[in-house]
Amino acid sequence: MAENDEDLIQRAKSGNHEALAILLKQHYQFLFSYLLKLTLHPSAAEDLTQETMVRCIERFYQYDSQKAAFTTWMIQIGTNLWMDEKRRKKRENAYLNKQQLSWKLNEASTTEWIAVTAALKTLKDIHRIPVILKHYYGYSYEEMASICQVSVGTIKSRLNNGLTKLRKELGEHEST
Repeated sequence: MAENDEDLIQRAKSGNHEALAILLKQHYQFLFSYLLKLTLHPSAAEDLTQETMVRCIERFYQYDSQKAAFTTWMIQIGTNLWMDEKRRKKRENAYLNKQQLSWKLNEASTTEWIAVTAALKTLKDIHRIPVILKHYYGYSYEEMASICQVSVGTIKSRLNNGLTKLRKELGEHEST
C-alpha cells in the first residue's frame, strides 16, 4: 500500500532516508512516463529519470511542500535537466558546424577532414576519446588511462579498436 506523500516528506525532511527512498520509488514510473513523452526516446528517458532522481536526492533539502507538490517539483527538475541537455547539444552542433565551415574556408584538404570528422562520429565514445586524446592532443597511454579512469591496457585496446574502425570507415585497411 502506498504511503501518504505528506507523511513521507515530513519523515524524509527529518532525515529518514528510507522515507525518501519510498517517496522516490512511488513516483519513479510517473516521472519516467513524463520524460518518455518529453524525449520520445526510451533510453534517453531512462537516463534522464535516473539523473532526475539523483538530483532530487541531492536537493531534497530545497523542496518546499508549501510551494509545489512533490511530483511538480520532480517534473521541474527533469524538465530543466532535459532543457540543459538540449542546449548543450545545440552548442555542440553549432561548434561543429562552425568548425566545418572554418575548415572548408581555410583547409586545402577539407574533404579529408570532413571525412575524418564523419568517421569519428561513427565511433563509440569509449573508442573516440582515446583516438582524439592520442592523435590530436598527444597524451600518453598513462595520461589517457587517468582521464578515462581505466587501465593502460584498456586504453591501448580501445585505441587500437578505434583506429581499426576508423581505417575501415575511411577505406585505409592496410596503411596508417
